[in-house]
Amino acid sequence: MSEKSFELQETFNQALENYKKKNFKIAEQLYNQILKNKPNHFESLLYLSLILLNNRNFIEAKKICEMAIKIQPTNAAAYHNLGRTLKELGQNEKAIIYYKRSIELQPNLIASHNNLGNILQEFGKKSEAVNCFLNVIKIQPNMFVAHNNLGIVYQEMNENEKAIECFKKAIEINSKFYMAHYNLGKIYKKIKNYKEAIKFFKIANTTRSRAELLETTYFSSGLENYSEILRTLSSKDSLNLRVATMAAYVSKKENIQNDYPFCKNPFDYVFIKNLEKEINSPDKFSENIAKVLNNVELIWQPTSKSTTGGFHTSGNLFNKKDEIILQLKKIIETQINIYKDKFKSGNDYFITKWPKRSDLEGWHVKLMKKGFQKSHIHPAGWLSGCFYLKIPTKLKKDEGGIRFTLSGYDYPTDKNLPVITHIPKIFDIVLFPSSLFHETIPFDTREERHVIAFDLSPK
Repeated sequence: MSEKSFELQETFNQALENYKKKNFKIAEQLYNQILKNKPNHFESLLYLSLILLNNRNFIEAKKICEMAIKIQPTNAAAYHNLGRTLKELGQNEKAIIYYKRSIELQPNLIASHNNLGNILQEFGKKSEAVNCFLNVIKIQPNMFVAHNNLGIVYQEMNENEKAIECFKKAIEINSKFYMAHYNLGKIYKKIKNYKEAIKFFKIANTTRSRAELLETTYFSSGLENYSEILRTLSSKDSLNLRVATMAAYVSKKENIQNDYPFCKNPFDYVFIKNLEKEINSPDKFSENIAKVLNNVELIWQPTSKSTTGGFHTSGNLFNKKDEIILQLKKIIETQINIYKDKFKSGNDYFITKWPKRSDLEGWHVKLMKKGFQKSHIHPAGWLSGCFYLKIPTKLKKDEGGIRFTLSGYDYPTDKNLPVITHIPKIFDIVLFPSSLFHETIPFDTREERHVIAFDLSPK
């Protein structure tokens, strides 16, 4: 081995050691140092792509993966990593192609089977997704994540008994896999076996399960044990958005004080403004946005979203580096700062504990005739919003509007609860707490309704 080759190998060993210790910044520097001297060093490209994925630098990761494939066109891991990257960039159709190619090259690569199953599930191709997860289990019977994922698909197919078996099998393999406990609680809640639901929500003890424990307790026995659980959550889990949603609902429904500190009356924080006069050349702005969005992949009624009769993009729209997208992001960030200033005197934790570090994630929703979004919240967010790009004309009363309510999901409806309905205009921006239920009202026209929705979420 030449001295230069020896030095390169030593640098690679150092990089790999740092990678294994999760010293990703040092590892990235070392891999780039190797690639500067030897651009076709495959292993460095492969590990660098993983670091870039971890850092959510998806555009650069895509380039590195493509370079790796050119060097070793039969390496399954390179195709798998490119599949992961494309999924994050919202290019699901291409991700499917690369996961399938990865499996062709290495049929026992369970990560590719599993990730492919997740995308197919999102596309509503449930039978194909089932086959992917069954393939994982066939290769590795104790892969508890695959049993859990299989259970989720069966639950969506309303094959509840099969789903329960899958979740129980995941728990049997790994009793500390709390997502399976949560999913088991969720399906028991769905079939109204509240006793079992409460049991598994308690075991899971995650952010979501604690919220659904509160909901299930109220659904099964009213205020009997509800107040005690809410008091505990108020002191130990005070930034749980789904708990805040339930607390606001019960407070109004039962006419009792809301003691949960996050956002006691979310209607107080709804902000609506038209931005047409603040946008230079609004027609050109709309035209440029439309050009970009026409090239973004859309999913029809994705299973994990609330969209019915419409399309939804995947991934974060703001990962795109198009000038018009960056301009849109800046417009939204400006309005968020105005929002914060407007409500700075609020006493709710929603204001007083506003995250110091945050991410802005956006997506495009295109609703067709009779399309709508079911009442939902964004429990992983903090502040949510909509920016309206296109609104159908000749709408009847309230059609195409956004409605803010205190009920959604499986909450019992109550016509006496307060409601806010806004009929949007093009270039309206609407900002509201992510804990507030919102839905869209169907419209009976062939024109489309285009919205950029977004969440400001704590890092």
